[in-house]
Amino acid sequence: MMNQTHNNQNPQTSHKQYNRLIKLLLVLLVSVSMAGYWLFNSPSGLQWTFSTINRLSSDAIQLTGIHGTLRNMQIDHIHFANDDLQLSMQNVRVSWNPNALFQKQIQVNQVSIETMHIQVLPATTEPSPAVLPENLTIPFALSIQALTVGAIHRISATNENSDLIISDLALSLDSNGHYHRLHNLNFHTPWGIFSALAKLNGKSPFDLSAQIDLSNADPWGDTQTTITGNLAQMDIQIHATQPAVKRDLKLQLQPFSTDPVTQFHAVLEKLNPATLLSDAPHASLSVFANLTQNESGQLTGRILVENHAATTMNDGGLPFSAISTQALITSEVFKLQDIRARIATDEIISGNLIWHWKEKSASADLLVSKLNPRHIDSRIRAARVSGQIQLEGNTQTQSARVHLKDNSVSLSAAVMRSGERITLEKFNLQHSKSQLTGQGKLDLGNEQSFELSGNLASFNIADFIQAPDSNLNAMIDLSGKLSPQISGILSYTIQKSRLAKFPVTGTGQIAFNGLDQFKGKAELTAGSNHFIAQGNIGESGNAFQLTVNAPSLAQIGFGLAGDLQAHFTLNGDLKSPNFDLQLKSRHLSLPGNQRLSGLVANGRLSNDTMSLKIAIENYAVHDKATLQYLNITADGKISDHTLLAKTRINNEVSVQLKATGGVSEKTPLQSLRWNGQLTELSSVGKIPVHLVAPTTFSISPELISLDQAKLSISEGFMHIDQLQWTPKTWKTRGHLSGIALSPGEHQESKQPLLHLGGHWDFASNAELTGNLQIHREKGDWYLPGEIPQPLGLEIIQLKVAAQHGKITGGFELSSKNIGTANAHLTLPIKQSNNSWSIANEAPLNGEVMAHITRLKWMDATLGDSMNVNGQLQVQATIKGTLNQPDLAGSVSGKELSVLLLEHGINLQQGNLTAHFHQSDLKIDQLVFVTPHEASPDDRLFKDLKLDGASGSLTITGNIGFADNESNLYFKINQLPLTHKTDYWIITSGSGQVRFHKNNLHVNGDLSTDAGLLRQPPEDHPELSEDIVFVNSSSSHTPKNMSLLLDVNLNLGEKFYLRASGLEGRLIGQLQVQNDQRNTLKVNGSIAAQDTTYKAYGQDLTVKHGIVSFQGPLDDPGLNILAVREGLLVEAGVEIMGSVRHPQVKLVSTPDVPDTEKLSWIVLGRKPDAGGLDTSVLLSAAGSILGGQSGGGITEQITRTLGVDEISFKQAGVGSSLSGQIGVVGKRISSRAYLSYERSLATTTMGITKLTYNLTPKITVVTQAGEDSAIDLFYTIQFD
Repeated sequence: MMNQTHNNQNPQTSHKQYNRLIKLLLVLLVSVSMAGYWLFNSPSGLQWTFSTINRLSSDAIQLTGIHGTLRNMQIDHIHFANDDLQLSMQNVRVSWNPNALFQKQIQVNQVSIETMHIQVLPATTEPSPAVLPENLTIPFALSIQALTVGAIHRISATNENSDLIISDLALSLDSNGHYHRLHNLNFHTPWGIFSALAKLNGKSPFDLSAQIDLSNADPWGDTQTTITGNLAQMDIQIHATQPAVKRDLKLQLQPFSTDPVTQFHAVLEKLNPATLLSDAPHASLSVFANLTQNESGQLTGRILVENHAATTMNDGGLPFSAISTQALITSEVFKLQDIRARIATDEIISGNLIWHWKEKSASADLLVSKLNPRHIDSRIRAARVSGQIQLEGNTQTQSARVHLKDNSVSLSAAVMRSGERITLEKFNLQHSKSQLTGQGKLDLGNEQSFELSGNLASFNIADFIQAPDSNLNAMIDLSGKLSPQISGILSYTIQKSRLAKFPVTGTGQIAFNGLDQFKGKAELTAGSNHFIAQGNIGESGNAFQLTVNAPSLAQIGFGLAGDLQAHFTLNGDLKSPNFDLQLKSRHLSLPGNQRLSGLVANGRLSNDTMSLKIAIENYAVHDKATLQYLNITADGKISDHTLLAKTRINNEVSVQLKATGGVSEKTPLQSLRWNGQLTELSSVGKIPVHLVAPTTFSISPELISLDQAKLSISEGFMHIDQLQWTPKTWKTRGHLSGIALSPGEHQESKQPLLHLGGHWDFASNAELTGNLQIHREKGDWYLPGEIPQPLGLEIIQLKVAAQHGKITGGFELSSKNIGTANAHLTLPIKQSNNSWSIANEAPLNGEVMAHITRLKWMDATLGDSMNVNGQLQVQATIKGTLNQPDLAGSVSGKELSVLLLEHGINLQQGNLTAHFHQSDLKIDQLVFVTPHEASPDDRLFKDLKLDGASGSLTITGNIGFADNESNLYFKINQLPLTHKTDYWIITSGSGQVRFHKNNLHVNGDLSTDAGLLRQPPEDHPELSEDIVFVNSSSSHTPKNMSLLLDVNLNLGEKFYLRASGLEGRLIGQLQVQNDQRNTLKVNGSIAAQDTTYKAYGQDLTVKHGIVSFQGPLDDPGLNILAVREGLLVEAGVEIMGSVRHPQVKLVSTPDVPDTEKLSWIVLGRKPDAGGLDTSVLLSAAGSILGGQSGGGITEQITRTLGVDEISFKQAGVGSSLSGQIGVVGKRISSRAYLSYERSLATTTMGITKLTYNLTPKITVVTQAGEDSAIDLFYTIQFD
């Protein structure tokens, strides 16, 4: 019974225990859920979590300003510190998904950090060698969708100042535990913008692939890095993406081995050291390296550095042309063996260098062979120096020994450093009798004491540099200390010396403490120039005097010339000094080809009252006047004075400035400061400037600031809202409006000028930020001309922005008469010496787009005789660097037209396709169409058949703008050249125009399809030949340019001439050439076919007419025969010889006398037996035969009869003779002239005249015969 009872209770007990366990589990589950919810979703859970982390880390992690929940938190400041690293982060925000933990994932949505400061502390123990890990997998999946850091600052281990090294970092990655992927990593640095992506296998051998891009990098340019392989061995390739520059690096690394670099190959071109360091010399270096690890684990190979812009150091360059060496690198030693350096083509330096890594010691042994010092510095005299340079040392001691010499020059020097002492053991420079010796030492201890002594013995400066001959004997001693400030004593003695031809003497001893306390006396006499300074300058009191009496500075040389007299005295203390200054010079020349004239300066300061006047009549640089005058005055007290300055710049702009203010006293917390008001600032010139109202400004070594200022500028204003400068920062902000721009100095137009407005806002600190905008407000721009042509501007805007270490500029233009243009350009900037600059190697990235809808606006600049029109489309990209920009793009045009009125050229319907790179324009095709005009004479061209209604001109080739290399090909197909009064020609052909080294070559073959030359009207008005336009702009062919022609001209079968009574067809072919002396030569001939000549109302048939060219253009050979046909006697004219020496004679068939020949030509019959035809025939004879050179009939008769004149002319008004008259004259003396005149058409007796010149203005004329008279003439000339 009891057992049964017991058995009955067990099930109940078990049931109760099970229920209790279930309840306990439920309570535990609920508690855990509630705890988890509290932990992830409540601020108290977040606080508890981080307080626990803080305790467990032993305060290594400190968090302040915790907000939010563990799921979405914000922490104002996180600080982490251990023995090796200190890290602080501000304004950290984290958002993640805890629910993903149930799927073994850590899913981070966003992490943002405003700023991060990192300080790596010096290592206290030697770091252990890196070991390749066994496994890089993680037991969970990880996803970070976005991690951003605004700025990362690095703090050096010994300095609390921080440097910004990374900004705008953005990162995203994920991993499934085995494969890790970096999707995106971007950040900005002072060296450029980095972007990267990578993949890594977490299992051995840890396969790796990555790509890193660097853009806007200065000075290297954009680069792309590719990494392949695995962690045990990886290949790295770095490629610069700059056009026309090859910069490639290839490395093979084994990061966890003793010698990690197994291969190193480099090709780096166009490297300029000055872009890396502002004080470095300029060069264009190419570096070639090919290093490979050998079987012993040594990285060895050849390194070559070539300098493509070698120049002397005084010109800011590097003198060597090439350096080569055999490198050997291991974990223990770095060797450069077989070093060879060349200057020009000569090998100058050879030797070896070795560095021991562990011992930190180095040595070098260099041999110098026949070095010309002038290649190092062009001011040094030429020589051929050889010798040895030895360098050696470690962390404790270093030494350098130099021994160089040639036949006449030697240099020996030895410098040793041991511990904290540097000793110049010896220095000896000698040339013949010239000698400079010296020695010294420097203690690097607390006070840094130093001693230096030197001696000059019979020293001739001209033996070493380009200077006047000299013989200097001097002793110099300098001793003192560098800390806490430089102080010491300088003493010198110069005696029995000579500079050029003038004696030099001097003594001096000066004690100094810092740069503002001096005491002693210094004196120097060089020729007739005397300089003396004596007294003391210090805080306790001043008594100093400087006197300069230099009537002939040219005796000193070194670029000095002219005269200078100066006297300066200073007394009192530095807080309230008194001084007096007097300085004058009639002419003063300074080094750098600078010249002053009329320099006068007078200044005085006494009891806080000052007066200063400075005047310069002229200042010029390189013989070009820069300032026409400069006047500066200052009057008043130190604390309250007025400054006035007036000058004229480049003979164009006059500037006047006036300011009032004073100098505040120096305090322990503040240096000297000038505070005042700018009351006047004006500029008169092309753009007038005027200060509207006074403004205050302050100047000190630590701060320059200007309050708000308003300037009136060319009908508008510019308002400076802020201007502030410190040695490390500056700011400026302002706006402008209504500033008018005129296209000329005195352009007068009723239309409104172009007015600009805009604003700017820039700030410079660690980064340059800001923007500038200038835009059109109203008005237009006008092209110059008799009637100024407006461009029809609607939009013109310039935008410049600076941010993230780069400057971005944009330009926009919209014009009714031109079209539209847009351009933008981005380039990096760098900071050097607290100023911003654009490096020459800075990469450019820009684009230009222009759509020119009309070219008609160009007519105003091309002149009245040429008209153009059409549309152009231009697209270009700007790459390369600032000093070598790379400009490339394309040009297309349509509806182009060119009209040359004077030459009868009318090109229409033009289409252009071209592209360009740099200054080379490649014309793929330029085609023009010109419609044919109706022929001027249908009778001549009734059988003419052309291919179409228009002709064409096609041009291809390239035009080089910068290097003058051009090559164009042209093809003409039935192109019409039409002038209403002169010619009508249709021509075809092809040719080439080449421009090379100032030589213009023109080759071609041209033929005429049809043509007509006509004589222009004789009654059109034209200016006399003696009228000269003195102000006309004439185009001059460059003196150094030559024209080389080789053109074949074929007149074809339908080329006609109609001029001066001549009408017919011309055929023939000419070759036009010239030589390098620009002498034009023509070979070939032109023949007349079916030609008639109309003279005296008669038609002469040209039997043959040939003009032959065999050399000079102006003297072709002539073979012409023109005959009047159809008569009993066919008479005519035959012309032989050349143009310069024609031989004209009358011919006839059958042969008859010349008088009868003339009659048959002119009258068509025999001459009248009574002499009635005489006047007509004599006139014809003079017309036909009188123009021969040296052989005319009239000239022959004149010589035969011994008279001075035989001529035929029309009788004058009022004369008793009428019609044509003949005149025979003879000069009896220098004053008397006897002549006989007789009418040719009548039988009158004629008139005999005697003309006698009493004076140059009074003439007596007596005549007898048909009409007897005596006349007195008084001559008045009008010039």
